[in-house]
This record gives sequence, C-alpha cells and structure tokens, in this order.
Amino acid sequence: MTALPCPPEHWPAFSRRLDALLALPAEARAAALEALPADEAVLRPWLAAVLARQADALADGYLTAPHLAPAADATPAHQAGQRIGPWQLQRELGRGGMGVVWLAERADGAYARQVALKLPHLHLLENLNAAAVRGRFARERDILAALAHPHIARFYDAGVTEDGQPWLALEAVDGQNITTWCQQRQLPLDARLALFDQVADAVAHAHGRLVAHRDLKPANVLVTADGQVKLLDFGIAKLLQAGERDNPAEDADSTVLTRAQGVLATPQYAAPEQLAGGPVSVATDVYALGLMLFELLTDQPAFTGTRRDATLDEPPQPSRVAATPALRRALAGDLDAIVTQALQTAPEARYASVAALADDLRRHRQHLPVRARRLGAGQRLARFVRRHRLPVALGSALTLALVAGVAGVLWQAQEARAQARRAEAVKDFLLGVFSAADPRLAGGKPNGQTTAKTLLDRSAARIDAQFADDPDLRIELLRTAADVYRELGEDDAYEALQQRQLALVLQRHGPLHDNVLNGQLEAATRAYLRGSLADCRRLLADADDSIRRAGRDTDPLRAHWWMTRGICLRDQADQAAARVEALQQAQALFAQLEPGQRGNVTALMELATEHSTQGRHAVAITLNRQAVAMAEALPRRNEAELQTLYGNLGLALQQQGDLDAAAAALGQAADIAELTSGADFSTAWVPRSRHARTLHLAGQRAPAQAQFQRLLAQIARQPDGPDANIVREDAGERLAAEGRPADGLPLLQQALAAYQRSAQFEFDQRRVQRHLGDAQARLGRQAEALATLQAALAAYEAADAPQRQPTAACRERLGRLLLDMGRTEAARVQLQRVVDEAAVKTWSHVALAQAGLARAALARGALAEAQAFSQQALATWDALTGFRDVRMQAYLWRVRAAVLAAAGDAAGAQALRDRALAAARRTDAPDSPTITQPLALLL
Repeated sequence: MTALPCPPEHWPAFSRRLDALLALPAEARAAALEALPADEAVLRPWLAAVLARQADALADGYLTAPHLAPAADATPAHQAGQRIGPWQLQRELGRGGMGVVWLAERADGAYARQVALKLPHLHLLENLNAAAVRGRFARERDILAALAHPHIARFYDAGVTEDGQPWLALEAVDGQNITTWCQQRQLPLDARLALFDQVADAVAHAHGRLVAHRDLKPANVLVTADGQVKLLDFGIAKLLQAGERDNPAEDADSTVLTRAQGVLATPQYAAPEQLAGGPVSVATDVYALGLMLFELLTDQPAFTGTRRDATLDEPPQPSRVAATPALRRALAGDLDAIVTQALQTAPEARYASVAALADDLRRHRQHLPVRARRLGAGQRLARFVRRHRLPVALGSALTLALVAGVAGVLWQAQEARAQARRAEAVKDFLLGVFSAADPRLAGGKPNGQTTAKTLLDRSAARIDAQFADDPDLRIELLRTAADVYRELGEDDAYEALQQRQLALVLQRHGPLHDNVLNGQLEAATRAYLRGSLADCRRLLADADDSIRRAGRDTDPLRAHWWMTRGICLRDQADQAAARVEALQQAQALFAQLEPGQRGNVTALMELATEHSTQGRHAVAITLNRQAVAMAEALPRRNEAELQTLYGNLGLALQQQGDLDAAAAALGQAADIAELTSGADFSTAWVPRSRHARTLHLAGQRAPAQAQFQRLLAQIARQPDGPDANIVREDAGERLAAEGRPADGLPLLQQALAAYQRSAQFEFDQRRVQRHLGDAQARLGRQAEALATLQAALAAYEAADAPQRQPTAACRERLGRLLLDMGRTEAARVQLQRVVDEAAVKTWSHVALAQAGLARAALARGALAEAQAFSQQALATWDALTGFRDVRMQAYLWRVRAAVLAAAGDAAGAQALRDRALAAARRTDAPDSPTITQPLALLL
C-alpha cells in the first residue's frame, strides 16, 4: 500500500499549497515553489516531487481535488474503446486528484448520448479504504440526481462495474470558464452581472436541495457558445446536516481524503471558515461567490498571495483595484457594498442566502436601493484593528445632527390646514363607523351581532348631511367609504357611492380631475370583469380622450390607461400582440415615472401574466422576479400583492419545468396567505393546494399528501365555493397519478359537478373532465373513461388551438387509453397528431405521445419503428421544456424496456425496468400498479 506524499500531520498545509501551485500556469510553478514562505519551506521537497511526477494532473474544469499518489499509481487505467458499465470510452477530457474524466457514449442501445464519464483513480481504491471511496461516489450520485437545473451540468446516471470501478455520467459541457469568457469578449459590466445571475440561480437551487458546492471558482463555471452558464463539479459537495453543520459521526469515520477536502477546496477561493477547518454552510458558498463576483468585476482575483490567517484575509473593495476611472466610478457605491457584505469574515455577517445576494445585484441593475450597507467608519476601523492588532486608544465624540426640512414642495399654510382637517375628518369617520358596534355605547349591539356592512351603511348614509358645507371633504369621505365597500365585495354599494362621488367631483372640479379619470379606468376594468366588452371599450375611449385633453400623456395616469387596455383585451384571441404592446407601454412608462412604486410592480405582474398565458414562461419568470424584488423593497409591504406575485412566479416556473424552484415560490405564497388570513380561511387553501401539487409533481409524495390531507379536512367544514373545488381537483388528480384512483375519483366528481353549475367555469370543466377520465381509465372503467376524455377533447378543440399544451395533453391521454383498449390504429392517429401539432416539440406530452407510438408500432410488429419512437421519446424528455411530472420518465423507461425485450436485449430491458420500479417506489403509493405490476406499460 502506497503512503501519502507527505507526513499526515502536514497534510492540510500540503493540500492547500499544492492546490495553489496547480492553479498556476505550469511555467510559473517552479518560481512559486522557490518563493514559499519560511513557515512552509518544509513542504518544498514533497511538493516538488508531486509536481515533477504529475505536471499536468489538474484539469481546468472537473475533478480539482488534491493529488494523493505518486506517478506510478497515476498511470492511466483506462483506454479508448473500453467499456465501463453501459458506456464506451472515447477520449480523455481531463485528469485530477480524485479521478479522470472521459468523453463516453452509451453502448448498450438503451438510447444514444455522449457524456462526461467521471472515474476515480485506481490508486485511490488501493491507497484508501475502497468502501469510503465508493461511499463518496454514492453520495455524489445522490446529490447530483437532486440538482436538475439548466445552469448545473446535468447528471445522467451512476453505478459501479463488476470489478469495483465507480462511475458517474454527467453532461459533457463545451465552454470556457466564466472569467476567460468575459475577458476575451470584453463584456460590459451589466452583461457580466447577467452571467453571474445565472450562477447564483444555480447555486441557490442547490442550496434549496440542502447541497453546498464548497469549491466554487471560475474554473468550475463554464459558459457555452450561446452564453449559457454551466456549473461543474459538485464532487466535493456535501449534504448539509441540521443546523448547516457537517455530521460529526460521518467526520469521525472519514478518511484522510474526506477530512482534507472538508477543510479546504481551492485556497484562493475558500471562505475563512474553510481555511480554519470550520463547518461548511450556505454562507461558505456566498463567500466564494463574492470572490468570483470580485474577479468578474475587476478582471483580477481578490487574493493573489498566500492566505495565511483566515481572520486577517480581507480583500480590497473592487473599486480600489479597478483598472480605469470609469470602472472605478461604476463599482463605487452599490457594487462595493454588495461584494463587501458577501466577503464578511464572519459567516453570519454575510448575505443570509445566495438568493439575497442575487436579489441585491438585480436591484442594483434596476437602479433600486440595495440592501447591502456600505462600509461605515466603524467597520473600516474594525477592519484596521483586526488587520494590524495594534493597541488603539479611541476617544470618541458622537455628534447627532437632527435635520428638519420639507421634502419637495412647500405648502401654503391655508392649503395645509385644509388637508389636515380633511385627513382628521376621514380618520374620525372610520373610527365612528366601528364605534357603533361597541356594546358599551348606547344602542350598540353585542359583539358579532352587527356586520361590517351594516356599520358602514349607517355611517355612509350620514355623509351628505353631516358634511354638507365642505364638498371636498364629502368627496374624500364618499371615496373612502366606496373603497371600503369594494374591499368587502359589496359591488352595488360601491357603485352607488362611486357615482355620487364622481358627480360631485364633476360639478366642483370638472371632467379632467384625477378622481374622474381614475374612475373611468376603474369602471372600464369592472365592465371587463362583468363581461361588458362594449362598455369597456367605450370607457377606455373616453378616458383616452380625457387624458389627452388634460395634457397627461407622460403621466402615471397614461400608464394606468395602457395597463387597463391590456387587461380589457384579454380573452380576445386575435389581440394577443396588442395586449403585450399595451402592457409593455404601461410598464415602460411606470419604470420611467415611478420606478420603485406599486404601479410599476402591478404593471410587471400583469405583463408577466400575459407572457405566461401566451406560453413564454421564461420571460414571465424574469418579469415576476423583478416584480417580487420591487414589491419586497416597498416601504409598505402589500402582503396580498406579494402572495399573488409569488404564486404567479411559482406557476410560471412549474410550466417551465423547474419544479423545485416552483415549489419554493408557491410555498412562499402559501406561507404569506396563511400568515395574513389564517390557515383555516378559504383564501389560504388554493395557495397551499398549488404548493402541495407542485411538491407531488416533483416526486415529494409524503409532504404533498400531508398537506392535501390537512386541506381536505379544512374544506369539509366549508365545502362550498371555488376554493374548495380547486383543492378537490388538485388532491383528486394527484391521488390518481400516484396509483390511488379510487380515492381521487369522488373528489374529481364533486369538483366537476360544482363547475358544471356555472358557465363561467367552462375552462375548469374541461380540465377536470380530463383528470376524471384519467382516474376512470386507471380504475379499468374504460368505456366511461373514453366518453369522458372524448367530451373533454371536444371542449378543448372548440375553445382552444390544437397546438396548445392542454389540448395536446388531453389528446395524448385519449390515445394512451385507446392503446390500453387494443384500438391501436385509432390510438396511433391521435398520438401522431400530438407530435405533429404541438407548438413546442420538447413538451412532456410529446414525449409521452412518442412512447405511445412506439407501443403502437410494437403491437403491429414494426420493431424498427418502435425502436425509433422509443429513442425519440427519451431524447425529447432529455431536452424537455415546460410542464412535467417526474412519474412520466418512468413510463418512458417501461416502454423502452418493452422495445428492448422485443429486440432480444433482455439485460437492457431489465435494467430499465429496475430503474422504473425504483422510481415508482420513491414517488407512488405502495400499492400502485406501477409497483405491483412492473411489466405493465403504466403511467
């Protein structure tokens, strides 16, 4: 057994210094070795020996862990053409301390794909406990399997060969590291921040799965030719334990290799706690991202020399090292503050999360105030003291300057007194409304016996008589009372007071007063909601003319007009472009006039909703995130608005296929709803139901079903209303999907019956019909399922374009039922239409349809056709965009297994069946047919 390249007690220092040397160009390593500080001179001979034997052992992307073995053990153990599990090696891509990476291709016929195949060095299995190395790879396999994200190099498969060689199949990424990419193209600052935003999004996703990277650096972030970031090498990542600390029991049993990597990744990009051998947390990655951001902003690393004391390592502010005055000005202020907060020595002083860091950078790019505090004099002094350890006698004198002034406009004294009087009167009016319910007052009723509407009715009736001598105050009070009626949902009372208020405004101030113009826009919106499109168009035209005559085309009123126009054009299929144009006009005007105010938030939200409706979910996600960041920063948070924003963001992410991020956003919306209205209140049910459904789609069955059970118990106490129906639909559909259709069917039947009682729920009717047909088919009630699905498809075809995803989903489910019924040709026709007509060829239902076509071909004995379709289905899934349910992939594996079995590849078929069965055991009910009948072609 070969020993370590240095005595064990010197391993941490040796590891750090070797990483630093290997990060240098080969020609610079000898000089750096000679320049070692005196306290590291003892390491020189051991370092020189390793460098001489493994001069090019560190790749620039994958596998950047320290080298542990002499040259004899580093002889390549693999050759081009060799078979490793189901993969055939093609050429070596890179080599590092933990192992080697080969370009490989699938060789067992299951599907065609090239991958980067990651293999540990054979000498690691000889020098270290083989079980520990295999355990490390098993852990990495599990981690990577949970990290499905567009900016993380994709994990495909993992295993161990018969002779004990572990392997990991990862996405082969062709790109440059992020700093080289930016420097060669001389990217401007904003473009660099946009790339960094992709990195942060990927790391935040990993943290959401309880995974810290622990070795973030530019070499582990590649940018592809089309400008997309790919984060590499979660090879030293470790699942965070409770409290974000490593598991002590695991550490006690760790090998030298594991302990060394726990202490440090790459010193130049390590956090102080890593240098000190402390616990790793999300704050560790925040620090590493801060260093990467520093380098992206300045084109030079934050640390260039030896990092000897973690408590003294404090990089300069980026602006201090900027190469040009223009760059110095661009970095000074916000970006200096953001980098400084990310690079605080104490983990708790950094950003609380990567998402918070990314959010501050987005706020900077949107010219909004950032949350990072600029370094104050006290902090600068503390840094100085820490750095120099000098005895400092500080005599401090604190001067408080109390500045009193007027912001913007000086009011005339008379107008100020009138405004104050009106404000006081409004306050007294609202207090008087509810004092009528005080049981201590004469005539007051006991608590609970007087409704809010009754109290408001009494007070509103007195406004005209009580304030007859002050018409402006009457206007203010009538408008206030009308707004309260609107919040109570009392539309008739709202309309009556609104008309009285507007009549008084017209009489006193004319048709161009703000109240009149805003009233016209609000009336147009309400006409749209009532379905009165003619009234909506007329009111919009009136408001357009009034705004123009008032000379307010560059005013927030015009922005409101554009937004109202966009809303009122909804449900008109031929006005899709006009809707987007109107909402874009509104948002651009708000961004110009009121960039950080609520109007801009609402405009972003409406524009995002429109893009999502038209299938542009990526655009909707970006706009929703901007709106969320803006709404969170408003001085007065509107919780209802934030709930809607997080909900919209979550649904867009769900439709884009990012289920983990969708669940996080929808969970935030549900939490806000429950905090503001209470978990038992019906307005909190739908956000929580959407959250549960998304968890279930992502394969997290247990927490999803726990939430559904709680919701079903709550709606049993208030069974009527659309909120309860949505819960029934979501829970019923998911119960059927996991193999419990008998439990889901009655819930879907109740929801459908409720929707059928009103024509306004036509869209909901056809959606629930589709889910009901699926449940009936799963129960073997094929004739009922056929009638239900045919009715749903007819409704979709009458109301929606054939290329839309809901129509494709319904048609695919009908085709799958026809296959189960033995009606192969009828099924083939439906499934081929899905493939031909779908607007996006990488939808999940296209993959399902291709798998169905493979089944149809197999039934006809057309084996070559079945082979082609089953391969296409898997390729479509790999390139998937849009909605998904993780259970769909297992169905594709079952179909491919059936094709391989028919072709005589029993081993390949069994491997896929085993994979499908393992997936079903994770995601489906224990007695689901996908588990009890593993040979059946079931979804």
